Formats: sequence, C-alpha cells, structure tokens
Amino acid sequence: MRTLTLSNKHLRRAEILTRLLAGKLSTAEAAQLLGLTTRQVRRLRTRYLTEGAPSLVHGNAGRAPVNRTDPAAVERLRSLCGADGTYHDFNVSHLAEVLARDQNICLPRSTLRRLLLGKGIRPARPARAEVKRQRRERRSQEGALLQIDGSPHGWLEGRGPRLALVGAIDDATGKLVYASFRPTEDMAGYLLMLRSLAERRGLPEALYHDRHTILRSPKEPTIEDELEGRRPMSQVQSVLAGLGIRGIPALSPQAKGRVERLWRTLQDRLTKELRLASVNTLDEANEFLPAFIPGFDARFSVEARDPVPAWRAVPAGFDCDYHFSTREERLVKRDHTVQWLGRCLQIVPAKGEASLAGKRVSVHVTPEGAVLLYAGDRRLAYRELAPGQPRPRAGVPQRVMPTPELDPAMKDAAQARRRGWLFSTGTRG
Repeated sequence: MRTLTLSNKHLRRAEILTRLLAGKLSTAEAAQLLGLTTRQVRRLRTRYLTEGAPSLVHGNAGRAPVNRTDPAAVERLRSLCGADGTYHDFNVSHLAEVLARDQNICLPRSTLRRLLLGKGIRPARPARAEVKRQRRERRSQEGALLQIDGSPHGWLEGRGPRLALVGAIDDATGKLVYASFRPTEDMAGYLLMLRSLAERRGLPEALYHDRHTILRSPKEPTIEDELEGRRPMSQVQSVLAGLGIRGIPALSPQAKGRVERLWRTLQDRLTKELRLASVNTLDEANEFLPAFIPGFDARFSVEARDPVPAWRAVPAGFDCDYHFSTREERLVKRDHTVQWLGRCLQIVPAKGEASLAGKRVSVHVTPEGAVLLYAGDRRLAYRELAPGQPRPRAGVPQRVMPTPELDPAMKDAAQARRRGWLFSTGTRG
C-alpha cells in the first residue's frame, strides 16, 4: 500500500477542487484561485474524480531522478576532496579540471559545487562584503602595457625555502608573459625579466608597477637635480629610461588589479600543481614553469582587440649586457686603473685608442654578477689586479741605465781608499 503525503499546497488544491465539484465555484474562479488556466483546471477535475487524492501529487514524487550522480562517485569525491583528501583545498573550477585530467571524473563546475556543498563534503564560504569599483578597459594591443610585480609566498608549502615569484602579465590579453622564481624579490630578478622579454618578444611600451624602491626611487631631488632638470632614479628606472619604456607607479594595489588577481590565482592553483609534481627546490620550481604557463594562458587569456602587437623589436647588435645591468660611474686614474668596491681594475687599451686617463667610465654588473667596463657604449677590456700587486707607474716608463763595469785596477784602488779611510778613522778614535 502506497503512503501518500500531502503538502499544504496539495491540501489547498484538494479543497478548491472539492468546492468546484460541489458547484460552489465556477471553473474560472477555481482557475483564478489556483493560478492555472481553465483547461488545466478541467484536467485536474477529471483526474481528481477518477483517482482521488493521489492525482494531486506529481507522478515523479519519491522517485530517484534519472540524472542523479552515482553514490559511488559521490563517495569517491568525498575521499578525494574532503578534509583529508588530495584535493582538499582546490577551488571548484580548478578541481573540475584536475579531476577530469587526473581522475577521469568529468563533472561540470556547477554540478561539482552543488555536490560538494549539498553532500557536506565542504562547507560554504562566507560571503564577502561587496566593494564597488570602476573597471578599467584593457589596452587594445599586446605589449602596450605589462603589469609587473613580485609575490613572496610559501609556494612550496614548507617542502622547501620560501620563494618570490617575479612575473609580468599582459594587460591586453591576460597572458603570463614572464614568470620566474627567485630567493627574494630583488633587482636582479627584474633585470632578468626585462632581458628575457627583450630577447623573446621585444620591448613593451609601458610597465605598470607598485612603488617598491627597486622600481621607483624614494629620494627627493636636490637643488642641483632641479636646476639640471634631473630626478632621482633607481637602477631599474635608469634601465627603463634608457630603453624608452614608460614606468607607471600605481597608487594602490587595486589600481594594478590584474597582476594582483594573477597572484591570487597562482597562489591557489600553482602551489597545488607544484605539490602534485613533488617540486621541492628553487631549480625544480623554475623547471616546472615552462610546462605550466601554456595551459594557464589557454585557460585564462583572451584575444587582443587589435591583432597587431605593440612589442618593439630590439635592433641588430643590441648589447643586452650594456642595457640590462646596474651601472656606476668611476674616474680613470693616470695609470688607467679604476677602483670599484675595493677592487682595482686595470684597463687594457687597444692599439691606437686614445688615453682614458682623467675621464669617467661606467661599471656595469649583469644580473649574473659579471663586471663590465664601458666608455660610452663601447666595452673596454680590463684585468683585475690582485691585492698588493704593484700597479704600473703613470706616464712613460723611465729607462733604467745599466751600471758600468770598473777596470780591475781602479776597483782595487777604490777599495784601498775606503779601507784607508776606515783605518784612519779608527786610529783617530
């Protein structure tokens, strides 16, 4: 015998149909009360006469839906995505991709989220307070604007040292055009980024960055700077100015929201992918990135409105060591040596070159630590003098005259005179 459970809606429908059958309501009045058409009311009346109260309940009530997820699959999700599962902290979108790729569980993101919340596998996140901001339109060309930043974070989740990821995202397409792990966010990391971009893609028109002192000097201009129209610049600022790249400092993290959202996504996804790949060191992490970035770009990048990129190709013979390095000026001494950080660098002039004594040269240090000397944009050959090694004398070396050999007889007479003087001195004493 079937047990029938009627809700308040069903009971009200039964009452109206009973009054309709008793002639107390017309079909139009019953339709208005039920919110149905008169045709639907006549069908309900006919079924109610023949079947009674069971006709008020839908025929699928109490039956399992044909598209119900297999309970075995739900239990598998519980073991994989629960608090102790392999994917316990993956976000739903990333989780759907990884389950399809690695576990052959193909579920739409919305279905997966419904199962995780509905089956109690994961708790629902509390809603965040809404902040209303105005969205800035993307640049139209790839390479017109890059947002750059560094993100110190526990990328290896305690399996290795804490690292900093230095990256650049294209504003027009959202492509991750550069990423590299460093021990810390430093100047060498940004110089390597600029050099890699120039070699692989070209020079961008502008860079959007925060107000880190590596990227923007905090010094105020002196009176001499103001008189000469100069402004204090960091080493990276000097590199950008020499290459004609505009640096735009952001006034808030929200202003460079694209790269900030990139870090939020990578700190969620990349850390877990590094965990799945058993990456534990800095070198392993950098080796993993080339395989990760293409899939990331395919998932999140968009097409630029203008298909013509804005990258500027570097000219032939472009000296990357000259441009992508730190630089300091030094005065050349008369002996053609340069003092730099306690080291003595002896310039080796080529044949026919003019003297550099009294002139200023620049000492360039590449991100790898190589020290180079330049007069203008011309690289100079040099050798480093060891501590305590005598330096060559300034000017033209003086000629050393040999001592003439004395005649033996004269030599004996001179010795006799010296002996006589000594003897005479002694007798006087």
